Amino acid sequence: MSTILGREGEKRFLLGNEAIARGVLEAGVGYVSTYPGTPSSEIVDTLAQISKQTGIYVEYSTNEKVAYESAFSAALSGVRSFFAAKHVGINVAADAIATSAYIGTNAGFVFVSADDPFAHSSQNEQDNRHYARLFGLIMLEPGNPQEAKDMILEGYKISEEIGHPVMIRTTTRVAHARGIVKLGTLNKIIRKGRFNKNPSRYVVVPVNARRNHAKLIQRLNKAKELSEKSTLNKMIEINGSETPNGQLGIISSGVAYHYALEEIKKLNISAKLLKLGFSYPLPENKIVNFLRDLDTVLIVEEVDPVLEIDIKAIAKTHDLPVKILGKEIFPRIYELRPEIVEKGIKIAAGLDTGKIKPLDYDTPINVLGINIPKRPPVLCPGCPHRASYYAVKTALLELRENPKNVVFPTDIGCMTLGIMPPYLMGDILLCMGSSLGTSCGLSESTDQPVVAFIGDSTFFHAGLPGLANAIYNRHPFILVVLDNQITAMTGFQPAPSTGFRANFEKSKIIKISDVAKALGADFVAEVDSVLEWNKAKEVFKEAWKTYKNGGVAVVVYRHWCALTERRLFGHAGMGGRYEISPEKCVDCGICYKVFNCPAILYDKEKKKPYIRDDICLACGVCTQICPVNAIIRYEK
Repeated sequence: MSTILGREGEKRFLLGNEAIARGVLEAGVGYVSTYPGTPSSEIVDTLAQISKQTGIYVEYSTNEKVAYESAFSAALSGVRSFFAAKHVGINVAADAIATSAYIGTNAGFVFVSADDPFAHSSQNEQDNRHYARLFGLIMLEPGNPQEAKDMILEGYKISEEIGHPVMIRTTTRVAHARGIVKLGTLNKIIRKGRFNKNPSRYVVVPVNARRNHAKLIQRLNKAKELSEKSTLNKMIEINGSETPNGQLGIISSGVAYHYALEEIKKLNISAKLLKLGFSYPLPENKIVNFLRDLDTVLIVEEVDPVLEIDIKAIAKTHDLPVKILGKEIFPRIYELRPEIVEKGIKIAAGLDTGKIKPLDYDTPINVLGINIPKRPPVLCPGCPHRASYYAVKTALLELRENPKNVVFPTDIGCMTLGIMPPYLMGDILLCMGSSLGTSCGLSESTDQPVVAFIGDSTFFHAGLPGLANAIYNRHPFILVVLDNQITAMTGFQPAPSTGFRANFEKSKIIKISDVAKALGADFVAEVDSVLEWNKAKEVFKEAWKTYKNGGVAVVVYRHWCALTERRLFGHAGMGGRYEISPEKCVDCGICYKVFNCPAILYDKEKKKPYIRDDICLACGVCTQICPVNAIIRYEK
């Protein structure tokens, strides 16, 4: 049974994301959609696993924009709905989010923006609290798993009282922390509603947009009144020793608040703390009352000075002489840690001096006095992408083309790891689908060969417009689609290339090669780069001819993700067991240096490579690339 399917009053040890999923169930939500992305993935993964059991509808959409639009329309139809995305996924949905705030909601609509301070698994660490201010959204910020669950329920209550979308802003440390969560009542899930036509509200042509904008402001004003009264915004007082800088106050939100509370207690100094859980619209009167009679106030927040700017403006408006500190002390980059917050409190209190340096990401992590060396990311043993990259690189060398002279736009997913040695096949990356857009520009503005890489889920997410643009505007390059039939990097969620949906029911497979042909690519081929590695190499050579003649060529290397394949079928690739014959091996280094399989290691004493059975996933590509046939396959 899923860890979130417990009875009211039970306590469970849940991830923040699992707690959010439980909150969605307790709220009786009927419609859930997402495009997976760390640190938000486990929310909808958890709900997908129990969708049949509970009756909730769960969908992995093709991208975040589609996911948001589908969930929002469900809310307009009277069905409580939910959407989740990582912070950069909100960028993809931003166009729809902006207009949804103008329209407002009927049933409750709550969505999660999972921010990633320190960019643990992202291309930036943008602070999505700006979106609440930019679009006029109601925003709540939990700081631990219990709050994450509870704020989902409060979000639906607020959404329906105001008739407005509610954004829950989490961060990686909230999403992936575990804590004790007390379960509440599971409400009945309502899956069906009715869409009542109202074009003057829902169709935002200019005349309606102007009218809707005025109503948006009215709803935000009402939300501000709720924020003033909300128990999510609370003040506590800690009694301890006096500080040199006089009466100290701290304003914070999310996980940063809990860091501040913990460090204040540890330092045993007197301070007042204001926690902002309902953090937009801000409770201005509550903040003014908090600032009165304080000498110094420290704003503790990740990442940008969002609260700091707003609260300084409030203090100025109300002519309050309090000294407000924030990013003068704390770094503007990376996440906060308890030790950083402790140092900041000491500086604000007059117990220390200086400015805090941001986290040093090059410093090894120290565990029990031992420095743990950093492990670079690597493609898994048996990963079909390794075979694909090696096929492309070998084909280029056989064509007497130096890979160093080729520009390789890459994309987001497991295949991004082609940037790592020894392949070094990744030269520019902006966002999902950008390999195609950047290839268009590069092929037109340079005379360098361009070979782009994209994954299957990313292709459906944001690659289609770029490919259409390349074909329409005749930008010659080669697109290599690394189709592992799953959204692997974010947790093995299905995609249009997979053949099943979120609830594991069978679905139609949309073949990327068919799509490329339909769009009019000049050359399209699909081959299994694991089982037919030599053919994969030759197909790329054919694509190269098309490119040299000024055409757009698409090569689809399609083979299951090795981990997914093993789960589904009990083996990966060719299966079997593999050994390297010491007698035949000439230690050419192709298998462990050039192909770089992590399951093939080098024995310094014997001066020969060997295969670790406990790591090898039995893809069998090594038998196809060994020039002396020294790698032997056994059935068992």
